[in-house]
Amino acid sequence: MIIKIKIKIVLLNFFLAILLFSYDPVYAVTYQEVQDDPINLSINLKYAQEQRSLGNTKNAMVTLERLLLLYPNDLDLTVYYLDLLIDLGSISKASEVVSQLLIKDSTNQLLLEELQLIANDLELQQKVPSPLSINLTSTINWGYESNTNSVSTHNKQYLGNVLSDYPAGTVRSDRTYGANLTLLTSYILSEQHLFSASIGFNKTGQERDNNRMSDVNPYNISYTFSQPRYSINNYASYSRTNNFSSNNSFQRTGGLSTNFNINDRLSASAGGSVSFTKNNQTEKYSTARLSDSRSQQASLGTNYSLTQDDLLGASLSYNYKKARARYNGFIGRSFQLSYRRNLPLNQSLSLGFSRTANKYHASDALYLSTKVRKDFVSSTSLGVGGPIRESTWSYAINLTWNDTESNIINYTTSAQTVGLSLTKQLSLF
Repeated sequence: MIIKIKIKIVLLNFFLAILLFSYDPVYAVTYQEVQDDPINLSINLKYAQEQRSLGNTKNAMVTLERLLLLYPNDLDLTVYYLDLLIDLGSISKASEVVSQLLIKDSTNQLLLEELQLIANDLELQQKVPSPLSINLTSTINWGYESNTNSVSTHNKQYLGNVLSDYPAGTVRSDRTYGANLTLLTSYILSEQHLFSASIGFNKTGQERDNNRMSDVNPYNISYTFSQPRYSINNYASYSRTNNFSSNNSFQRTGGLSTNFNINDRLSASAGGSVSFTKNNQTEKYSTARLSDSRSQQASLGTNYSLTQDDLLGASLSYNYKKARARYNGFIGRSFQLSYRRNLPLNQSLSLGFSRTANKYHASDALYLSTKVRKDFVSSTSLGVGGPIRESTWSYAINLTWNDTESNIINYTTSAQTVGLSLTKQLSLF
């Protein structure tokens, strides 16, 4: 909007440009000259222009406001003052100046038309936006997984304490596809208080196997309290998952997170959550309830801006999962490192690495009763994405490498994943 106003005001500065360029452009007016001749319009106006070009907008503004007290009817002076106000984003004051110009008898018809257009633009900027917003986001995605069934790198597994090969025909690599639809409603109660709620519909399919096929319906509500240096977010969610090849499940989560800006470059964050997972037990899945669990998570993190376009991040997290069957529960500790680079055209590049150690509470006799499982998971990710030109479409391309080392051969795995997603955002209100 500011750019449009600037284009319109170029015509209004025409006469002022003639006045300014009639002087030697190399000659610079000193503050002493202004003090010696404070009512000289040409000298003072040139001094204001020079101060503005040097970035000393405060000096330029003071000079112009003093000149306007002496020459309130000077049209070129008033137009230049208006131009400076718009540059500074002083919309309210600029609107007052435009209103004064519109009622002046000295204003010609062409100028009146331009001023009326500027007044309309300024009025739009002063309108208070609605506190309620409703947005619809739709995403379609495609992926490729090199080890969709988590087959061990040794191609062997323990079953009932016996080491054996994987069944012939076990699907290794597979292609996935999916779609997501999310409706988000936000309400700004005040500058510090924001409420939001969302509902989503996610569907995932596969070409060769069905272990990734599912329908997921998440529901979320959150409240955010914001201050200049910190923010606090409280949230709760409910998710229902319908799996094609295993039992269905329900999950409830509640949590709190906070972010604190230490300075212009450094920030710190902390968070905690509790989630409950319940599995739907049927005749086909008679042991599903053994995976019912309660998980408690906590994290600490920090972000540091190397430059305006480079952001580094690091975090530590802790996860305690207590399951109905102890061999499904574990204690996990991990650290994460991240790097984000802002690219031209609002694109971004991101890199990530994480290392997680999970120690389970008990051995699982279904596989190997003589060992309690311990895993070490390393994950490296690379992503690029951003808006597609100036449309409401955006894209994301992600590559992930996962390697797991375990004291039980079943869980020593390696996998690579490639994903492409296209997202369309619509503002409904």
